[in-house]
Amino acid sequence: MGLTLIPIGIATVILGYILGDNPCILCWQERISIILLSLCALYMSRYGLRLKYISIYYVICIYGLWLSILHSSVHIGQDIGQGFGGLILGAHAYTWGVFLFIANLLIMSLLIGFSNEDSLKNTKRVRWGTFHKVSGYSFIIVISLNVIQAFTQVGPPPYIGQASPQNFSYDLSKTVWTTKHWPTWSHFSFRANNYIEQPEFTTLTANENTKLEHANELLKIENTALPANVTGRVTAISYDEKRSVIAIATNKNWIYLLDKTASKILSQYKVDPKFDKDVNNISGVFFDKNGEVIVTSVYKSYVKLSVDDSYRMKEVGRGNLKTVRASKSYIGSSALSLLDNEYLTLSLPNKVNDFIVLSRFSRKDMMLNAEQIISMKTKEVPIITGMEVTDNAIILLNNSGKQLIVLDKESNKPINVYDIDDVNNPQGVTIISNKVLITDEDSGNKIVKTYLLPI
Repeated sequence: MGLTLIPIGIATVILGYILGDNPCILCWQERISIILLSLCALYMSRYGLRLKYISIYYVICIYGLWLSILHSSVHIGQDIGQGFGGLILGAHAYTWGVFLFIANLLIMSLLIGFSNEDSLKNTKRVRWGTFHKVSGYSFIIVISLNVIQAFTQVGPPPYIGQASPQNFSYDLSKTVWTTKHWPTWSHFSFRANNYIEQPEFTTLTANENTKLEHANELLKIENTALPANVTGRVTAISYDEKRSVIAIATNKNWIYLLDKTASKILSQYKVDPKFDKDVNNISGVFFDKNGEVIVTSVYKSYVKLSVDDSYRMKEVGRGNLKTVRASKSYIGSSALSLLDNEYLTLSLPNKVNDFIVLSRFSRKDMMLNAEQIISMKTKEVPIITGMEVTDNAIILLNNSGKQLIVLDKESNKPINVYDIDDVNNPQGVTIISNKVLITDEDSGNKIVKTYLLPI
């Protein structure tokens, strides 16, 4: 009776018929799970703790718990106080579902634990008393009220529940019946919509549809071969003007400090990908203004490395950068904006977010300061794998279009474009004085290509 009158009775009579709350499609499934639990409990009160009823009880509990966790997870990341529907004792109904199903699992486990084997094999019926009959009648009344609400507010089959239902209304002209949320096989996937393939920087290819028009040519100065013992594909590069050293990062999680000519390794450090925050598939590296090396992965996780006078690196911290518009995107580059005291990241387009998001984070607390979708006048969204920030511009390396794109720092709109057709799979970009350095590979050889910077 407690299963019927307390959770279902409150949800149906008080929230529904009195306060006008209407369940969403997930709420209905959770409510049906509790109803089935009540029915199963009635059977056990009539026929005893038989194994077939216990097994069904556990299956329903696990299904209901999964629904409640799924429902709660949609809203748990919102700001404090935000949620769906009304509150019951200070918490939203779907969060109570988690507590309810866990409590039922524990109670059933205790009942089984304190029962002897003979009682579990009992085939005799239990004689119902007044309490059992009241439970049965209460179940029928509450279920009848649910049937009426479901039929009038949701509709008969094939109509189905809604994601954001209208309020409960006794005026049927104001109710909404819909078949919108029926699943289709064409959208079925075991990996679900949240699964997005990670970028594979070694296999990126050119795409003419990602080129910006009216581009100028960059004047090439030289090619510099990186040391042969650099492990992995170089995915990022940065220059520290104070120390006159270059940092490069590879997809094998190696960080190297090189001399200004990029021909000699001063020190090297391998970032542990699985220690604490997962930092793997590195896509960005840059020097902070305090001399630390900041390493970012495609997951928007980061590592801070201190550098001593002998160029030895040591990890001093790591964490995750939280975004809003880019939450379903990986990032392909990162940089420091010295004047703004901010870290910048740029997302990669994918099947869910087919656009580029520029995110800005405070150096003080690593929290999000601002975000903006970067609009490019291209047929397809370009793949950006490098970024450098100057006093008045943001320089982007368009990997797929083989271009250098200069954005105005205030408007974030392209103001200049330069073709770099002599590259194969360009990754990182940095600036030394009036020169721009781009990392590339040619026949397996790791190269830094240097161009004259016209801005």
